[in-house]
Amino acid sequence: MTTALDDIRQTCLPPFRHLLDRLPALRVTDLYEDPFESYLHQQNAAKTWDTEHLTAIAGRQAGRVLDIGCGRGRVALALAAAGLSVTAVDTSRAATTRLSANLDEHPDLSARIQVVHQDVFDVTGSLGGGYATAVLGDTSVNMFTEAEPLTELLHRVRHLLAPGGVLSFAVLTETALTAYAGRNGVLTTDFTDDQGRRHILFAAVRHDPAGPYFSRTLFLPDGTRDDGEPVAYLAAVRERLWTRRALEPHAQAAGFEVRGSVPAVARDGKSGRVDTEVLLLAPRG
Repeated sequence: MTTALDDIRQTCLPPFRHLLDRLPALRVTDLYEDPFESYLHQQNAAKTWDTEHLTAIAGRQAGRVLDIGCGRGRVALALAAAGLSVTAVDTSRAATTRLSANLDEHPDLSARIQVVHQDVFDVTGSLGGGYATAVLGDTSVNMFTEAEPLTELLHRVRHLLAPGGVLSFAVLTETALTAYAGRNGVLTTDFTDDQGRRHILFAAVRHDPAGPYFSRTLFLPDGTRDDGEPVAYLAAVRERLWTRRALEPHAQAAGFEVRGSVPAVARDGKSGRVDTEVLLLAPRG
């Protein structure tokens, strides 16, 4: 069994791997508590390429929507704005706290969104069941680097759906993999966090065709915690780049079949065009 430190050591890319031994202390924290999360939020908050399709799919179903891994609630807010009732669930307390605080300022949407801090695998929690639609925003399915946990998630979601319920999320197209294949190297950017503090962020990225996988290591050289303690931040992430062809056997193993898909473009910029398809899965038989 690996520890969190072991996992970080395995996924941390050069030139930052040596920092694991040189930092005075390494604490494993919730991503939503780190300063660079606000940078990621700035990059993602305005995305609509997936929400417009997920909203259309959920709107054709009669019943409540389950937003899995809701984060700050980008997808849940879009669904609620379309008049849908949503249960937004995430394992991150910091994320669900941010979403709840945001809803305090939007009472019209708050009435349609139930925020749940829970692991979706927890059968003793308050998720209930009988959902008409379950969704995962963006290409978050890529966070499942191994097939077995992904199959387990699909199996769990199938049991959370009502009869006639559907699951929808985006996967990459085969041609989109070429956009990731060229993203190797180190980049630097700056951003301002939620408290108005400016940071310089270093990132190392690497594409591994085996899998295929896409790895990122993000490093903030200095910052401060709420208690004033100086600290360096390091995050290492490895993603599996799932396509429909790669995912379909695992969906079938979990009792799903792909009933349809809608083409979408997640990004189209200097890093390359990233084409996706938003899948519609339904329980077999």
